Amino acid sequence: MNEETENKETFESAYKKLDEIVTKMEKESLDLEAALKAFEEGKKTAEQCRKMLEEAELKLKDLRQAEND
Repeated sequence: MNEETENKETFESAYKKLDEIVTKMEKESLDLEAALKAFEEGKKTAEQCRKMLEEAELKLKDLRQAEND
């Protein structure tokens, strides 16, 4: 997945993907390699979600500030 594709993904789809990864890791017996791959993908997806939430928070702050001006 390249950076352009990551930017187009919605928070909801990224969060769903993260949830699916966590569920897979909890319910399936994964070998070490598969578990590491799932963990890496989960970490990357969690970081995407965090960035999207930070951007949304900044937008809200800007809107509130503009409202008060």
